[in-house]
Amino acid sequence: MRIGIVVDNEFNNDIRVRNEAMALLNAGHDIYILCFDFGSKLGDNYKGINITRWNIKPKYKNILFAFFHTINLYSFLWSLKIKRFVKNNKIEIIHVHDLYMSKAGYLAKKEYNIPLVLDLHENYPYAVDDYQWMHKFPQSIFIRAHKWKKIEGKYLRYADKIVALSETFRNNLLQKYTFLNKENIIVYPNAPVVNTLLSYPIDNNIIKKDSDFVLFYFGGISKRRGVYIAIEAIKQLKEKIPNIKLLLIGPVDKAEQRYFQHKIEDKQVIDHIIYYPWKDISLLPSYITYSDICLSPIEKNPQHESGIANKVFQYMLFKRAVLVSDCGPQAEVIKQSECGLVHQWNSVEDFSNKVYWLYSHPEERQNLGENGYKAVIKKYNQKKLIKPLIDFYNQLNTSK
Repeated sequence: MRIGIVVDNEFNNDIRVRNEAMALLNAGHDIYILCFDFGSKLGDNYKGINITRWNIKPKYKNILFAFFHTINLYSFLWSLKIKRFVKNNKIEIIHVHDLYMSKAGYLAKKEYNIPLVLDLHENYPYAVDDYQWMHKFPQSIFIRAHKWKKIEGKYLRYADKIVALSETFRNNLLQKYTFLNKENIIVYPNAPVVNTLLSYPIDNNIIKKDSDFVLFYFGGISKRRGVYIAIEAIKQLKEKIPNIKLLLIGPVDKAEQRYFQHKIEDKQVIDHIIYYPWKDISLLPSYITYSDICLSPIEKNPQHESGIANKVFQYMLFKRAVLVSDCGPQAEVIKQSECGLVHQWNSVEDFSNKVYWLYSHPEERQNLGENGYKAVIKKYNQKKLIKPLIDFYNQLNTSK
């Protein structure tokens, strides 16, 4: 089929979109991408995928999006781009990413009478609750983040098929909206492309470890990601584990940068924290290998209950015991795979106790790491988990 994938980001910046596109291409489909170009000057072809780019400055994109609930030029302009994209490339099905792109996709779907797939990267109405910048004056007047909860159902109705991050998310949607059918919601979790990650060389000298016992967190840094629980726990754990280190890699939410800096420069923890705002993904295996326990301490809320962060599977692939908060989907994977421990999401004490148990039981910790590796190789990898999405497109193609 000629599949048109639409994303309001640069294609190269969105690993989920890139992984899906490559998997569908390898399954024999013709893949066309319509995406933003924020000035990267990238080409119009990526490994056989045809790319149409909408050149725009990020600030203008943000202004357009800010007025989504007042004057929705965002959906209107995107719909014009999608219609032209469909016509020029003879697209047979539109696959849009994120809830807010649903209306733009629907307007094109109506004109050309082709199916629309809506790919939900997150539980968006609840995700925006966590974006502090959306709730600050004066942008809160225009953005009106609370409105997403009211119009979510309408935007879901636009799609013929929906892609959800987890069984939990799918079940929540089915309970919430009786017009949805289970067979029309495909589950595709974020999952690593194993061969790619394993191809990166391990640099054993990436940090001078000495005898440190290292906790590692990778990804966006904010209160909602539970990072401050880990920082607070260091104050307790350093008394029992004097050589403990907390390694953090990732960008800090703009609204929290000053607070984060204050927390890591606290004299009680400053000697026990290593922080890098960014490292290339090719170095991730080296940093995981450098560590002893890997963390996903995200807060428990409807957004985080919708799926599992890719980093959890990446940790598991490189044989590290994982400590995660008790958000349903990730806790279920850790328990079923017997590859780590689960802590109460808002308890520094429980987090500290679980870290200390893992520290005190090195053999068990190693076994947990081995279990995680086996689980990713057998089940939690992109090749296995994307199969329902590929099957859907293959069946649609044979029924034409």
